[in-house]
Parts: sequence; C-alpha cells; structure tokens
Amino acid sequence: MPSPHQKPPGELSPSLEHYLRSIYDLQEEKGYARVTDIAEKLGVAKPAVSTALKTLRTSGLVDHRVYESVLLTEKGKERAKSVSGKFSILLQFLTEVLGVEEEQAFVDACLMEHYVSGNAMGRFLDLLRFFEDKDHQGALEAFHDFRRSCESEVTCPTCSFHCDVSVKPPRIEIGS
Repeated sequence: MPSPHQKPPGELSPSLEHYLRSIYDLQEEKGYARVTDIAEKLGVAKPAVSTALKTLRTSGLVDHRVYESVLLTEKGKERAKSVSGKFSILLQFLTEVLGVEEEQAFVDACLMEHYVSGNAMGRFLDLLRFFEDKDHQGALEAFHDFRRSCESEVTCPTCSFHCDVSVKPPRIEIGS
C-alpha cells in the first residue's frame, strides 16, 4: 500500500498532474498551449517542460512535436478535467465553507488535489451543495462564526489525540 504521499505504480506524479492541468487551462483560455506558455504558467524552465512533455507523451496524454503546440489527447483531456475538477471543488470548499483566504486556499488545493480519493471528493462536493441549499444557509453562517476553544495549549479535552493545531510554536530566544 502506498504511503499517503506516494502515488500507486502507473499513476502520474503531482508535478505531472500540474503540467496536465496547466495545459488544459491554457487550451481553455487561449485555444492552444505552447512550451513557453506552460513554463511561464508553472514558473519553470522550458527544458523542464520538455522533459515533462516527453513523459506525458509516452503515457498517451499529450501530442507534441518540437516547436509546435501541445495538445491533450482524449485520455489526457479526461485526466486533466479530473485534476482540474478536484482542484476547483477543493478551492471552493476551502474558501466558501472553511473561510480560508484565497491565496492560502489556492496553495492548499494544489497540494490536496493529488492525494484525495474520489470518495472523499464526492463528499466534499456533497457538503458544498448542502450549504448552497437555502434551507442550510443558517448552518453555514453558524459554522463561519464558530471557533473551537481548547482549555489547554497542549491537549484538547474534546480530542483523543495531541492537538498540533492548538499548540503555539516555542519562543526562540536569539543571542542568550
């Protein structure tokens, strides 16, 4: 069984999934994706894009010839839509339900999209739709106002585990 940070054999790495999503986004936005555009969007060098494209081409996810546009195959488009959909659901959940600031939510959604199961994604979407229903708007507003309170900075009596979230980082004295 893979660890929580490993993909099963044959699966794409998070980095390659980012390339796929970027190509998909560029094609949706501009109608095409070039190596230069992909490099700029991801903040990487063009040789890194070329290396990734070779792997994606070998996997049957993109069509690309040197100095030409990059095109997603049907298989690549399906995979990119899946990654993009996960990202969108997670971003919406983090911002609209949890109230995470957009910049941080973007980073968190980018990290989570690669590891969350389809089952969990379905439940995230269910919860989003639940709160979109006007009968449940009061519950969402109540949740937005709610903040847990722990009696201790080390452990929370309502948790059965050590609560890293409530622990304040140790104060470091410099030059003592």
